[in-house]
Amino acid sequence: MRMNNAEQITSKTRSDFIYERLKEDIVNLYYKPGEKLSEAKIAERYGVSRDSTRKGITRLAQEGLLISRPQYGTIVCELSVKQGKDVCDIRLLLETYAVRLAVENIDPSISAKLMEDYQRLWKKLDDDSPETVNAIYDLDDRMHNAIYNACGNEMVPQIIHSYSPIIRRIQVANMMGHNERKRGTMSEMGNIIAALVDRDVKAAEAAMYVHINNIKKTVEKNTD
Repeated sequence: MRMNNAEQITSKTRSDFIYERLKEDIVNLYYKPGEKLSEAKIAERYGVSRDSTRKGITRLAQEGLLISRPQYGTIVCELSVKQGKDVCDIRLLLETYAVRLAVENIDPSISAKLMEDYQRLWKKLDDDSPETVNAIYDLDDRMHNAIYNACGNEMVPQIIHSYSPIIRRIQVANMMGHNERKRGTMSEMGNIIAALVDRDVKAAEAAMYVHINNIKKTVEKNTD
């Protein structure tokens, strides 16, 4: 359960707070691509001033998540097929490379914990509750971050994280309303984690390629 707005704002400036919360809601598709945003309603929803809201919106526009149009207002940027495919192509190159290196370097206790959590989550796969879906997102994030950290190349996570807003939007769209894709995503993660546990370089690289390439196929089907 989230803390209330007042509690969260105490440790950061209001403009930072609205920037982070609004960004989170955009990448998680609370605000849909193409949706027009009301500055007043956002300020009211998050319990901050319109000035702080305006500053947060400006930062998100600079990052390409929002666009302000004269005489119209601020809208959530659409995720184009090209953007989605381009990011997936970058991930195919970097993440197959990263997992190839990570297999031999990852701490066995980390890969074992990923497998334990995966097996526990697999038993709940038919549960469509937000908690289960969020648990899948969390496991996916932890798996990829473990691979980045174990690959030994500090540039890999820096490059990947620079695209994190787009990656998260793709991730959410990848499973939203698609039970078959949710099951497929879990199977793909299971194959990657199993290869990490077994220290099987070829299997890990192949499983990662399949995982990212299937996300790319979903992007092609579900973006404009």
